[in-house]
Amino acid sequence: MVFTGGVLAAIGFVISSFATSVMYLLVSLGIFTGFAMSLIYSPCLTMVGRYFDKRRATANGIGLSGNGVGMFALSPLYQVLIDEFSYRGALLIIAGITLHGCICGALLRPIHLREDQEHKAVLDQKKQNIVENSQSSCRMTASKVLHIFDVSLLTDVPFALFTFSHFGTVLGYSIVFVHMAKHAQNIGVGKTEASFLISVMGITEFVFRLIGGWFADLGVISRLHVYMIGVAGVGVCNLFVPFCSSYASLVVYMAFYGLFSGVFHALITVLVREYTGVARLSSGIGWTFLGGGVAYLLGSPIAGWLYDATGNYNVSFYCSGAMVLASLSILFFEKCAKHDRPDGDTTEDDSTTQDISRESIEGTVTEPMLTERETTV
Repeated sequence: MVFTGGVLAAIGFVISSFATSVMYLLVSLGIFTGFAMSLIYSPCLTMVGRYFDKRRATANGIGLSGNGVGMFALSPLYQVLIDEFSYRGALLIIAGITLHGCICGALLRPIHLREDQEHKAVLDQKKQNIVENSQSSCRMTASKVLHIFDVSLLTDVPFALFTFSHFGTVLGYSIVFVHMAKHAQNIGVGKTEASFLISVMGITEFVFRLIGGWFADLGVISRLHVYMIGVAGVGVCNLFVPFCSSYASLVVYMAFYGLFSGVFHALITVLVREYTGVARLSSGIGWTFLGGGVAYLLGSPIAGWLYDATGNYNVSFYCSGAMVLASLSILFFEKCAKHDRPDGDTTEDDSTTQDISRESIEGTVTEPMLTERETTV
């Protein structure tokens, strides 16, 4: 799937290079390429969650740290490519860069766990009950569709609250990427320097995705509380943007923004697994990032509407911070803050950890068979 996503994403960038209107780009770059990117991103996160158990927050932080490197390196690179080759040439070059994702996809190795068999047995029993009790083909078809997309996850209150909170967090978080460069230019910062602000965020986010995952695995406080600290920091940072009147202050702001952003991003997938269990991890990630994708889609027009209505960017940042903090308040519900761990995870101090080993996957690993060294993580 990752390999397919890399090819489709490259095709999407190439098609977008021939764009003659914004509507064309909305379809080619927004829908087609966005769908292709989801085929790359979601399976990678799922595989990390399936291969690691005891130190999965650290593993997830390492895996996601590449996003920070991308922000640091690609933001100024894109500006240079656009200046040198126009946006058409830049999109063609980006298409070539995206094809490297195919190599990463070829390195991922599927694995089946004991939980997969148990979950499959439950699903088979439900399907059998549906066949026995259903009287109409329409009802059977609807039930199959619900099972395919695992809609029942949304009836789990803790997971639903977390997904809704994530939607609000991303909605406020995305406004910064829309307005930061223009806001910086409004206070006298040059175009190149303004684009470098995202790179500053990328540096600190790279570092603190690693640190955030490592700290969460220490068990000093719960992973949910570490996540909440990161979200709270992002919200508070946005409230202070209107008070940043110089380039130096904006650099400091973006550094702290990347710090807190790195902390909470490193734990999204980790918390999803704790809510859904490893067997339903892919479905949980899909629903969570569906909410995040819708939030990104809505964030840009909302940010533009706020600027058109007020004539300045301050209100946008105030609203962004308020939205992030409001989403955080959802997580204070007792059922979400004191959630169960449905996948039966052991504590970090348990000497018999559930790291993937030969015993836990014997007879269930897809070909080619993995050796003990390869399956122990």
